[in-house]
Amino acid sequence: MFTEIIKESYIDAYLDYFKKDKKSFRITRLIYGFVLFFIFAVGFLIMQKPLWLLLTPLAFYVGYKLPYFSLISLKKNEELRTSFLFPQFLQSFMGLLSSSGNIYQTLKATIPYTGEPLKRELEKLVKNIEKDNHRDYYIAFAEFVGTNEAYTIMDMIYQFSEYGVKKDTLHDLRDYIQGLDENKVNELIERKMMSGEKYGYMSIFISLFLLLGYAGAILFYYLGDIMDALKVVM
Repeated sequence: MFTEIIKESYIDAYLDYFKKDKKSFRITRLIYGFVLFFIFAVGFLIMQKPLWLLLTPLAFYVGYKLPYFSLISLKKNEELRTSFLFPQFLQSFMGLLSSSGNIYQTLKATIPYTGEPLKRELEKLVKNIEKDNHRDYYIAFAEFVGTNEAYTIMDMIYQFSEYGVKKDTLHDLRDYIQGLDENKVNELIERKMMSGEKYGYMSIFISLFLLLGYAGAILFYYLGDIMDALKVVM
């Protein structure tokens, strides 16, 4: 992620995906940059320490990069959410398929039970196959989900739409989906446990950093007076 923040290789793709205006995004970045620059400039005026002045360009650069970092984090979170929504979509799909038997009708009926952002892509899939039941539309949906399992399952669903639903294959697909759902539940539990530990340590580090920063600022502020007092005593 650090390399991507520096290079910004996918900035146009992210802006298009989240429908953000490039000019407005650039203005936002400049605002963030100047805010941090101003904070460090004020710190220099108060502390009268050259280090604060030297850090002002870095502060501007960090502030300028923050909105892009936010875009990357937002995209990563959406991808993670989609990976968990996919098994839920499949469970709804399998439940409705037994009563419908028609792939197109089942996919269409699954839309209300699917959460965003996967719902948006499912609507696109249904709209496309209504005109032409082409395999590429199913693969495009799998590509949005972004997992190997998605490619396998969507290809099977396409085969069902073309050649009919076979009981043996449907049974295998149901078992595969059940296993996928259980794996995602276990992964979610592990992620929450790791997240709790991470944020627990993070709060300690942040508190320690603020405490040391405050102590350091006070020390630098009164260091000149202390040195003068020591010279008088000596």
